[in-house]
Amino acid sequence: MNDESTEKKAMIQNELTKRVATAGIFIAVGLVLSFLNPFAYFFLFGTKINPFVHFINALTGVLIGLTFSCIVALGIAILRFAFGIGTIHAFHGGISGAVVVGTSAYILRKKKPEKVEFAALTEPIGTVFIGGTIAQLIAPIGGIEGLFIYWGLFAASCIPGCILGFIMLKILRRAGISWEDYF
Repeated sequence: MNDESTEKKAMIQNELTKRVATAGIFIAVGLVLSFLNPFAYFFLFGTKINPFVHFINALTGVLIGLTFSCIVALGIAILRFAFGIGTIHAFHGGISGAVVVGTSAYILRKKKPEKVEFAALTEPIGTVFIGGTIAQLIAPIGGIEGLFIYWGLFAASCIPGCILGFIMLKILRRAGISWEDYF
């Protein structure tokens, strides 16, 4: 092997290692924010309104990408559910938001890399419309009005979280940390 291909392999392995380590840290931070901050969440109609989970989705979708963002959302949902600090809705609410943010960030990286932080604001599309619809299918509340109730509940959780995530991404950018450090 030549030096160029060895160097390229090392660079790819370094980026992957950073993303795996960052994903693990975000899972831990998401769990701690869910567990130790009793003022950041409340139960309503079987859902737990927790903006910090969506804050994590906004950060991971932009910083470490689609795949790792979904892994982080799944890890947080599994741990929250296992410890009894989350509901079944954590799975479809968190993962669908992570998919949309990760996909939006991927597209923006290709088209307008200077605007990639705005992908954080797309999190409600996944969480509210996809996650809320799945919630109505899993645990129906009435008829069509139940769908709107879930959409409202999920919006109450994810809109503040994604706005906080967007603000944090701007702060991190000023501190010299951005998605470019992981790709």
